[in-house]
Amino acid sequence: MMEPIGNPDSIPLESLESVSPRAFELSFQNVSYCVKHKHDRTHSAILKNLSGSFRSGRLVGIMGPSGAGKSTLLNVLSGFKKSNVTGQLMVDGQRLSERRSRKIISYTQQEVCLWPALTVEESLRYAAEFKLSPTIDQHQKRARVRELLHVLGLTGCADTLAGSVSGGQAKRLSIGLELLSDPKVMLLDEPTSGLDTVAAYQVLAHVKQLAARGRVIACVIHQPNSAQLLLIDDLYVLAKGRRIYSGPTGEMVTQFARFGLDCPVSHNPADYALEVASLDQEDDRLKRLLMEEEKDIFDYNPPRLMVEKSVDGSYQRYALSTLQQLRVLLRRTTSCTMRETYQFKARILINIAIALITSVAFYNTGNNADRILANTAVLIINLYAIFFTSIVSAVLVYPRESACFVLESKNNWYSLRAYYLAKIVVELPTLILSSSVFFLIVYYFTAQPFEWLRIGTFALVCLMFGWISQMLGLLLGSLLSVQNSVFVSILIMVPASLFSGFFVPLRDASVLVRPLLYVSFVRYAFEGAVHAIYGFDRPDLDCPEVFCYFRQLKRFLQFVSMPDLAYGYDLLALAGWIVLLMGAVYLSLRRRIKQD
Repeated sequence: MMEPIGNPDSIPLESLESVSPRAFELSFQNVSYCVKHKHDRTHSAILKNLSGSFRSGRLVGIMGPSGAGKSTLLNVLSGFKKSNVTGQLMVDGQRLSERRSRKIISYTQQEVCLWPALTVEESLRYAAEFKLSPTIDQHQKRARVRELLHVLGLTGCADTLAGSVSGGQAKRLSIGLELLSDPKVMLLDEPTSGLDTVAAYQVLAHVKQLAARGRVIACVIHQPNSAQLLLIDDLYVLAKGRRIYSGPTGEMVTQFARFGLDCPVSHNPADYALEVASLDQEDDRLKRLLMEEEKDIFDYNPPRLMVEKSVDGSYQRYALSTLQQLRVLLRRTTSCTMRETYQFKARILINIAIALITSVAFYNTGNNADRILANTAVLIINLYAIFFTSIVSAVLVYPRESACFVLESKNNWYSLRAYYLAKIVVELPTLILSSSVFFLIVYYFTAQPFEWLRIGTFALVCLMFGWISQMLGLLLGSLLSVQNSVFVSILIMVPASLFSGFFVPLRDASVLVRPLLYVSFVRYAFEGAVHAIYGFDRPDLDCPEVFCYFRQLKRFLQFVSMPDLAYGYDLLALAGWIVLLMGAVYLSLRRRIKQD
């Protein structure tokens, strides 16, 4: 039984209850998609000249066996796949522009992408902030969120964390997030997958309600039972990328019977459709059925996908400006961070533990000329600790939220620029706090000089080196899996450390190795740390023994082949690495959004 719907007048915006003022039709013609094989440069056709139409007010179910191209069709129609695609997409017979298609079509993927630290209501509120115009006041936005909670049957779990709701509730919430912008076309990829029979029916019933109010809703549904099939108005059945049926659900069995494919009385029509779609394509009955279904194929091959470039200057892709998007992203990220503190606490505790161990091992070496080599080791250990705690933490950030980021970006919630700026702003305080905790503990217990100039210059080198590590971690996390990212980070750090100037001094480097010393970011961080501690005309060190060769710091700096460069050159080199890696991270995220 469907839940009764509330009074549409209770919300000042265009109610979710309202019916579209006029019916419309989303149609596509000759849509094809192929995959290129790099090893032999051949192509495999996944979709083969598909045509069809989905009418508003009717729920369309896209069916077919595994590998038939169901999800691929939705990816193409939504614009998530653009490469190697041909065909046309139209509304009421008029070709749909690329910009307009992004505005009226929303796509909910099979994998539910939610922020687990937000409640159900908070998830919808943040979605409303991103998707609704800033001219709409907060009272109206909250009213729309409450209305949507009621329509989707989520009122009872409004205060439950999204990571703790049931599968059916999560599916309905993911649909609701896109419904806030009132899209005219909603494409849903297997909204009932992974759910039990009752939960699947509830989700499908709510989706049918939404379709009945004047939207085009097409969803991939793998194997509906008889009760679920009654909720579906039209079926679009695929077999190996080709259409074998498109039309009202009740007429499918009759259509199959015309070609000798009689459905047994005891069979669920949906199950029989899958059996027909799984037949050998050399089967005469299936051949005749395909010929009948494909008679509307046009005799042309458009050069690229369907949508044409729009020249409508009034189109606005995002509801908010970049600055407004940044503010909402920062608020949302702060809320999530305040509730998911495990990683932050672990990072701080690890830094404290390593700092205490280092302090015990190198206690009171800072002004001891007899232990100057040990004190120099403290500096390189300090950099190692900051590198590994920063890069491992950053490597875990992007994979954890990549699915949500890509989906929200493609569905026009916010721009890449806003997400990127928010990521930088959010990561900086964590880096500053965790790095400061480490080097201040080590600095104090190893008795480094308590001079504000040295503390400040040493801290600046550590923070810049930590930021390089953070950016490198984000870059690896956006390009590779977590396991591979950790492995590659070690491969990068080992040779970079070897050419830091500590293990292989500049004077001992061969002609082949010397160029690597000039590009190693660890070398510039190490040199900057040495300049901060031993430079700036520091007086001679204390000598507890009869004779200390390195009591005069000039001798030590010559011994380690420290070049007579200013501290500023080291900062400039580190800044260059920061700019390079920040640009690489941005381009990598942009690539992830654009790739199929």
